[in-house]
Amino acid sequence: MLTRAIATGALATLTNAHVERPKITQLRMDPSSRTIVDQHNRQVILHGVNVVPKVAPYIPITDKFDPQLSLNQKDMEDLAAWGMNFIRLGVMWEAVERTPGVYDMPYLDKIEQLINKLGESGFFVLVDAHQDVGVRKLCGEGFPNWYAQKNLNHECNDTISSMTWPLGLCYTAEDYGWRYDADGNPVLEDCQKHPFFMYYTMPESVSLFDKLYENKEGMQDAFVNYWAVVSKRFAHNPYVIGYDPLNEPFPSTYFGTPSLYFQTGGFDDAKLKPMYSKIFDKYMEADPSKIMFFEGVQVPDTVAINDGMVFPTGFQTRPNAMKTNQVFNEHTYCCQMGPEVCDSGEPHIELKEKCRSFHDRRLKQRGDDARRLETPLIISEFGACFDSESCAMEIGLVADASDKEQAGWAYWQFKNYWDFTTTAGTGSEGFYNFDGTLQHKKVKALARTYLPFTQGLLDSVAFDTTTGNFAGSFTLDASIDAPSVLFFSEEFWYTNGYEYTVTDASGHALNESDFIQN
Repeated sequence: MLTRAIATGALATLTNAHVERPKITQLRMDPSSRTIVDQHNRQVILHGVNVVPKVAPYIPITDKFDPQLSLNQKDMEDLAAWGMNFIRLGVMWEAVERTPGVYDMPYLDKIEQLINKLGESGFFVLVDAHQDVGVRKLCGEGFPNWYAQKNLNHECNDTISSMTWPLGLCYTAEDYGWRYDADGNPVLEDCQKHPFFMYYTMPESVSLFDKLYENKEGMQDAFVNYWAVVSKRFAHNPYVIGYDPLNEPFPSTYFGTPSLYFQTGGFDDAKLKPMYSKIFDKYMEADPSKIMFFEGVQVPDTVAINDGMVFPTGFQTRPNAMKTNQVFNEHTYCCQMGPEVCDSGEPHIELKEKCRSFHDRRLKQRGDDARRLETPLIISEFGACFDSESCAMEIGLVADASDKEQAGWAYWQFKNYWDFTTTAGTGSEGFYNFDGTLQHKKVKALARTYLPFTQGLLDSVAFDTTTGNFAGSFTLDASIDAPSVLFFSEEFWYTNGYEYTVTDASGHALNESDFIQN
């Protein structure tokens, strides 16, 4: 039986992405169409993975294959064969500034060597200032530990937090009873006894993030300086498409001034936008071609009640008035519907329709937000699941919702990379089991058919995860002389062969003589 991979639209040329990896050059954001485009003005859709090592040496193994820790040439070839063209790469503040005011340039040299290898293998790279719970001292990662050494609040001393203490929402670091290692950091085994997101509600974490947003002890100035160093180091590297200024920024005033969350503009506008604007200026000083992929807070933009309530982002305008160089960046996990959804580490298969509704509603709202902000939309995290039908379901639902909004995406994450702050807990969230075997269900779900490069603007795309059928349509821009690119995986979806049909705008099938297919 032949499975159909169909591409419709007036098409000048057609290339299979698996056969020919397009040469990577700098992408840009087209404000007139709110799309990301390449040097040929083709619309670009990004499908990829996160690579975020969370402990020293803060970089993957590159000289050999390892099922949980490497990103070597074999890994790059495999990812390309599975349709990936995008890497969100963690380059954390704590990795760059190892001691106050001293930056680890040899580390950034190694990172750039990795980025160059990725670019030469056909991958666009987004540099990510990753953090979860802020510092290693609080069972997290991302910021230098010295910001947690003094002037943190160690008590739940306001009315709201005192009322929520019995629910476990305001335990202090001392309440968790962690053991500490020789460096004064909590033992990772102890950190992983509780879901990492619970640590955000500690008064120590709240006051740490308040330091950042309010520039106490010059913390925000130091963060901006970190970005100045990083953006200068990667300036004019064509494989670095841009920067994610702060992963999942935590709202620091949810106890003290909860009303801020429900004001027009809210926390995103009041606290994040001023800091992002300073960081954006550093990006533009270093290289005006780079793009800022800015994130809002996860809560209260999404609230884990009533099967996941989704609200408009608190950003009323973009962080900078420029109509270019900015992309709205969102994450989505069905687990965010409520704690019972992922009590096994991933969504329950019987919750498929509720998860579908959640992702559709969330991405529709974020698509509306992006349209209002006049930016493209990208989903730079989702997944964190295992080799199961539940995981394949979650991937398919997010990817389907992304297709509706023409949003690119990056799965969390390619391999474990010492990930101790994840909803997957100690499970194998990456592409490989701990015994080194490939997680076929997961990889098949991610290796879906799509149009990474299009000669014009996409009208619609749809991939059927049951049959493998794909349909896409776009409006041809005859001035673009580079080919449209269709990725499809014979390994996972078309093992019995495939057929495709290309039609013009009137629905008439084109003959092979009307286009080129490699």
